[in-house]
Amino acid sequence: LWDFGGQQVFYSMHHLFLTRSGIYVLVFDMRELLEPHTRNEAKTYLLFWLRSIKLHAPNVSVLLVGTFLANVIIKKGNLQVIDKILRELIKGSFAQIVLPDNGEFENLIYFPIDNKERLGIDQLRRAVEQCAMDDKSVLQKVSIRWMAFLDSILSE
Repeated sequence: LWDFGGQQVFYSMHHLFLTRSGIYVLVFDMRELLEPHTRNEAKTYLLFWLRSIKLHAPNVSVLLVGTFLANVIIKKGNLQVIDKILRELIKGSFAQIVLPDNGEFENLIYFPIDNKERLGIDQLRRAVEQCAMDDKSVLQKVSIRWMAFLDSILSE
């Protein structure tokens, strides 16, 4: 599990850790897409990550996860506004995006969640689990020497 800091200062190092297999969860603050003064920066951030993932890992599953659901659902229609922004942003060029398949968010292109209120977490967890079960790379054999090497690096 890698958590890539969203800060621009780290962008030049991210490609070193983007692998061709795995599950990518792209987390964003939904409030930033709703606010006119932060929308363009949020869209730029999302496009940077989507393009980086597509370049370095074109066949992985990508889940878009919007945070602060409890704050966003106060106004009816906000989830659909965000969905429209995201759909315009990707314009069908990111086929690896995993869509919510059941529940109240099934027509959205992203998983809206709220960590504090525990909203949407179970659906996201099930989607990640399903992606892991569907990922053929988990069946790939790995040399025990590589595993020992990785263990030695991680223990330092």
